[in-house]
Amino acid sequence: MGDVNYENVTKRYDDGFEAVKGLNLEVKEGEFLVLLGPSGCGKSTTLRMLAGLEDVTEGEIQIDGARINDLPPGARGLGMVFQSYALYPHMTVAENLSFGLRMVKGTDRLSNEEIVQRVLEAANMLGLVSELEKKPKELSGGQRQRVALGRALVRQPKVLLMDEPLSNLDAELRHQMRAEIRRLHDTLGTTTVYVTHDQIEAMTLADRIAILDQGVLQQHGAPLDVYNDPANEFVKGFLCKHIDEIVETANNLFPQE
Repeated sequence: MGDVNYENVTKRYDDGFEAVKGLNLEVKEGEFLVLLGPSGCGKSTTLRMLAGLEDVTEGEIQIDGARINDLPPGARGLGMVFQSYALYPHMTVAENLSFGLRMVKGTDRLSNEEIVQRVLEAANMLGLVSELEKKPKELSGGQRQRVALGRALVRQPKVLLMDEPLSNLDAELRHQMRAEIRRLHDTLGTTTVYVTHDQIEAMTLADRIAILDQGVLQQHGAPLDVYNDPANEFVKGFLCKHIDEIVETANNLFPQE
């Protein structure tokens, strides 16, 4: 299982600023949902509340029908990948991949053999087998991001959270990693919530996109449905106009014969 539900969720800070306002949004089991919008729209706050890194002011967040508002991050069954790789520089790739599993205490801890098996499975999926004994400083940016992704996947999370994970990569690597992330999702079927401000990234990755502006959900739906039938002028300008301009530029650069 791995469905997520936001019910009338609001995030209000001490100064009165509301980053998210009355959000109602369901993420279905196995779905790849992209939270999209300009800087400051509330998309990262929406993700961080689900992760347990921000408190919920009002409303309720559920995973598999269970309220998680007051659960600590480690008890929510989530995997998290963020913009910074946050790898331990003194550890090898294998040690970075296994770190979260090795920190589990008590009866929930896997055996050493099971941990090694999960690390090898993740390394195989991500093309990291030959890098397992290397330190992060010996890796490229794309390889480091693969390690960060693998570290989340080895925990076999109910829900995988990604916050601008490709922002530090150059254009070619971003394109490669987008394809890799989508391939992994199609293989594993893990419910995924992904934050980006990049319209093309959203359109190419998502089963469904949810567009926010000033803390308010503007529209959600399949990418082409939203593109072809924008709910309002904001969506039309932010998503549709931007993509139209990219297509027009590409056509001018590479005219059809």
